[in-house]
Amino acid sequence: MKIAIPVKDNSLEIFPRTGQAPYFAIFNDSKFSHLVKNTIEEHDEENASIDHVEFHRKQVEALGDIDAVLVLKIGKHIKQALDEKNIQIIEFPNSNFKNAKDLIEAYFNNKN
Repeated sequence: MKIAIPVKDNSLEIFPRTGQAPYFAIFNDSKFSHLVKNTIEEHDEENASIDHVEFHRKQVEALGDIDAVLVLKIGKHIKQALDEKNIQIIEFPNSNFKNAKDLIEAYFNNKN
């Protein structure tokens, strides 16, 4: 299972807003694989439109062939872009996770 988690940088600190994250950490099952730089330059929630969803579609395409994203918080436009690609969204809205490796470990421990 290939999973993406929004992160701040190579420290793998979780970034709280999925669509605004500078990077995504890509995991193959529970093993960290690599970082993907987010295509975001300026993210403008005020001008939400069909073009805004298209912007997020490009972000999702840049992630490659992923099966799921683990997130703390997700906006409606990137959620729509992920849903269109049948990418599973697994939310942890009230969690205290700070690092992507801790989040992925908890996900797989709870899954078994």
